[in-house]
Amino acid sequence: MKGIMISAPNSNSGKTIVSSALLYSLKKEGLNISAFKTGPDQVDRKILEIISGKRAGNLDPFMMGQKGMEFSLNISDSEYALIEGVMGCFDGIGTTPENSSFDTAEKIGSGIVLVYAPQGEMFTIIPKLKGMIDFSKNRIRGIILNKTNPKLYPIYKKMIEDNLELQVLGFFPKIPEFEIEESGLGLDIDERLKDEKFLEVLYKIVKENIDIQKFLNLFQPLKTGTKIDIRKTKTRTAIAMDEAFNLYYSENIFLLEKSTEVSYFSPLKDAKLPDCDFLYFGSGQINKYKEALSKNIPMKTAVKKFAETGGRILAEGEALSYLFEDRDGFKMCGIFQGSVESTRSLHNFGYKQLEFTQDCILGKKGTLLNAAEYHKSKALTTAPTIAIVKKPHSNLSFEDCYVYKNCLGLFQNVHFIYKLENFYNLIQR
Repeated sequence: MKGIMISAPNSNSGKTIVSSALLYSLKKEGLNISAFKTGPDQVDRKILEIISGKRAGNLDPFMMGQKGMEFSLNISDSEYALIEGVMGCFDGIGTTPENSSFDTAEKIGSGIVLVYAPQGEMFTIIPKLKGMIDFSKNRIRGIILNKTNPKLYPIYKKMIEDNLELQVLGFFPKIPEFEIEESGLGLDIDERLKDEKFLEVLYKIVKENIDIQKFLNLFQPLKTGTKIDIRKTKTRTAIAMDEAFNLYYSENIFLLEKSTEVSYFSPLKDAKLPDCDFLYFGSGQINKYKEALSKNIPMKTAVKKFAETGGRILAEGEALSYLFEDRDGFKMCGIFQGSVESTRSLHNFGYKQLEFTQDCILGKKGTLLNAAEYHKSKALTTAPTIAIVKKPHSNLSFEDCYVYKNCLGLFQNVHFIYKLENFYNLIQR
């Protein structure tokens, strides 16, 4: 597999719209291409999946490890990979470049194309770009100018190519309709990116302004590693999947589908659970659908009964609130004591390290897991916690995670591939 990463000097440079346009264009040109998102973001990954029409993955050294990233690339079964970076190219955990887009590109062997939006500058671009190129150990090989006046583009192009060893691949004009607003949980899945007419506009922009052949020439072989054998079990898994629950790491779904018998159900619409041994609730828009979830009493009753009879349940991120007694006053399943209330801003946002203080379905006491947290909610409960949660490169530490019988609730999200032995512990019958 050959791939390239799309990165930028900072957030809000237009990585998502440019990555989407390039991905759609290459797919339309007939390339067998998959998409990936650097970092833990499940929302941006979903945008790329919608556009490519294929499974899109995450690439995150901290949460997945080297083997996990190579596993994600390996299972894509595509000839090409387009990887969207996160934040600024060198922005990692804390004040370090660790786990940055550059760090990820270096670990998987990818080159980098920068998306750069000039703002009130001319030759100043050159030393800024030179510093980035040098720090990247010349891994940055190309640039696409974004939000650029067509009359200024030839001037920028000549100036960059005269002074730097950097291929200028083209530009995107500044068009208000191309702006995508940020939300608290990452980028909203903009309806325009599901609209064929809008995507065709992007395709036309790419055809007219981007040298696709030069772009393709920058793709290089990635480290995909050896294939990991996945052990098949007799476990029956039911995964919540509807408008409320729909944000999962695709690698987790892949592992479950290969190792267990999977069925999907809707906590919003279905009246009963599928026959299963393990229930999996992933993140989504629980707050938006809390009233509808509350009204589906047969499903809530079925989930509570499943828990009481020893069924295995994992709920992550925002989905955890579904297992508490209520969310903002709306009755939920009542497996965990207490309430979850919505917050105006992200609560405990960022990477985390979990250490279990007692045995649970995801690992024994002392188990260490890397995770990520992004939710606008907090628990109001006296229920005992079963994990110490620490923020890397920080003194922040708190107790979190809840257990009831064979049920585990985490406000954090985890990649199962990080520690396969814990994954098999999760799905055992």
